[in-house]
Amino acid sequence: METAENLLLTPCDRISDLPSNVIESILMYLPTRDAARTSILSRKWRYKWTTVPQIILDDTIWDTSNEHRSIPKGKFVKAVFQILLIHQGPIFKFVLSIIEVEGCPEIDSLMINLSRSNVKELTLKLCLGEHYKMPSSFFSCQELRQLNLRSCLIAPPASFKGFSQLISLTLHKADISAEVLESLISSCLILEKLKLEISDNLYYLEISAPKLKSFIIKSPVRHIFFKNTPILAMVSLVTSKNVEGFDIPEVGEGIIQHFDCLSSLENLHLDYYFIKSFSADGIPTRITTALIHLKVLKLTNISLDIIDEVSFVLFLLRCSPNLREMDIKVYADDETIERDTGEILDLLDNLDITFNELQEVKLHYISATRTEMELIKLLLGRSPFLGKMVLELVDEFYKAENEILKKLNTYRRASRYAEVVTYYHNESYP
Repeated sequence: METAENLLLTPCDRISDLPSNVIESILMYLPTRDAARTSILSRKWRYKWTTVPQIILDDTIWDTSNEHRSIPKGKFVKAVFQILLIHQGPIFKFVLSIIEVEGCPEIDSLMINLSRSNVKELTLKLCLGEHYKMPSSFFSCQELRQLNLRSCLIAPPASFKGFSQLISLTLHKADISAEVLESLISSCLILEKLKLEISDNLYYLEISAPKLKSFIIKSPVRHIFFKNTPILAMVSLVTSKNVEGFDIPEVGEGIIQHFDCLSSLENLHLDYYFIKSFSADGIPTRITTALIHLKVLKLTNISLDIIDEVSFVLFLLRCSPNLREMDIKVYADDETIERDTGEILDLLDNLDITFNELQEVKLHYISATRTEMELIKLLLGRSPFLGKMVLELVDEFYKAENEILKKLNTYRRASRYAEVVTYYHNESYP
């Protein structure tokens, strides 16, 4: 039996004594460069990183002290292929994220290697000066479950039948036609998450995905048609910053006409462009399909002084009897705007709604116009279970804060627990 003195003299290498499965778990959370550095820890760690079934080549392996400096092609090729040469076993997860490489067809060779490794998670975030055309070998990666592509051109061969195992698809600044995109979506039969930011404006997009749960798009689309989305729970339709030359359509097409395909919707985010698009042919006066599962509603860059936009907000509220959270960001006040104050006040006065499930309201960048204050009054007076209302005021109204607070305190509150919090745009949320 060892004495206490002998135990103290025995070297204790806790790192080397870790079980192999624990070491592998640690390495899985590290970028490839950091994982490789663990080779110096001990003999047991020396080659462990080469068997981890993932390679993460992100900006940490490049010298990015100057963000506008291109990575020398030779350095890039040498680094990547040296890692691939040393790596042993399958590669289930591969991440390549680089700021800029001057034309590099060697990426095609990477794709060939990955297609032979049964890759399941693939992320390519490239900046090559032009869109990188995905090679034919990419479309043979039939084990893919998660795919994230940036600045890539996607033009599959005629023989391509989709990714049968794909669950999550993200396309950022992608170059892809509407026809190819629709075909890709519909052929991925178990797709659950879809996030899109397309380089060109789309005229029409049909979404047919029976297993889809989350859909986010950040590109303007004239018409979105949800054809087969029975369990779609989260929808975010937001334009990119630049939509010049792409007019709001004269006839609405999309969510209003196809609520029946969004019967499971729980979370909805719309911005100005899509609100105008959906309400272009008028707001329905009666509800044909209620969004009974909708719990979170977020609206961005709308005006509460324009009748069409307020009418659309109220229409959504009427459709959503179980709404719990509402978040509205008002766009910056414009003195040239033609306000519809009288019509909106009449609309609010005649509104017969009680928000029985509403618990939290956030209104951002408001300027305390009469219509905004009347909407606040309506929400406070018709929400028996409201817990908090957060009001973010524009900076210019800091001198009128006391007057605004006095007015808010005179409003009847249906909920005895309702708290109203105010702060300014340039402040942190209290």
